[in-house]
Amino acid sequence: MGNVAGNGEFIRIVGGRVLSNTVVRTPVIRIESFRRDVSKQVQWHFKQPELALFFYRRGARKLRGKMDGKSFDQQLAGNLAVYPAGLEIDGEFTVTSARSDYTVVFFDRTFISERLPSFAAAPRLGFDNPAIAFGLEELCSEPHHDDDVYAMMAEGWAIQTLAVLKRMSGTETPLGNRGGLTQCNLKRISEFVEENLGRSIGLMEMASLVGLSTRHFIRAFSESTGDTPHQYVIGRRIERAKYLLISEKCSLTEIGLAVGFSHSQHFTTKFKQHTGLCPSSFRAAARH
Repeated sequence: MGNVAGNGEFIRIVGGRVLSNTVVRTPVIRIESFRRDVSKQVQWHFKQPELALFFYRRGARKLRGKMDGKSFDQQLAGNLAVYPAGLEIDGEFTVTSARSDYTVVFFDRTFISERLPSFAAAPRLGFDNPAIAFGLEELCSEPHHDDDVYAMMAEGWAIQTLAVLKRMSGTETPLGNRGGLTQCNLKRISEFVEENLGRSIGLMEMASLVGLSTRHFIRAFSESTGDTPHQYVIGRRIERAKYLLISEKCSLTEIGLAVGFSHSQHFTTKFKQHTGLCPSSFRAAARH
């Protein structure tokens, strides 16, 4: 499974094999950088006592799972993410390469309370901010000396980053409470899709379940999940197909039809786009 750490209340469980890991500590932040060997799907269970900022350099492209018990499924459109102190995430990353490179910054709680006493960070996945990323890259590349100069650089970057996050919290809606579908409606759509993967699923059918026009449904669904309805359905078909390829002895054509693809070539093409492997290669690799 990779790294496992915890003290009961807090959790860090990460899939993949660690190739390198560096930790730099200053009075206000702790910077941890990782390089991992990973598979296409990486399990991640995370809950920590500090505000955490992740900088994904390579690999991570999508995260799905549960956030404090609420389901979510979101593309990482940018390379930064924020997870508030005490937030629990139990999910799975979809990655695009065999290596994952990322840096995590943990902010000292006293430092935050002294600078921004009323600041309550909201979880945010996949956003961009060149100033935050550039400053963090500088901190990571700077030869670390346990001295005042490096500590001053780290504190300056941390203050700037907190200011940006504070401003964002006043102008953007937090993840899980965006201008899209309610959790109840998302669950209704999810259950409907799972129950009907073996047949054609119409956009109008999905929209009618939540009482929206197709145009408004596409917008609301995309804002809530990061995927279009079509992308979501294809993704669920692929996940069901992966399960059947491993657990059943059916032919590839039978599995493709069972998960809603009209013919075997369409199934093979979509499966390879999502996993990097054709169905037969995936089955062979999974059974070895």
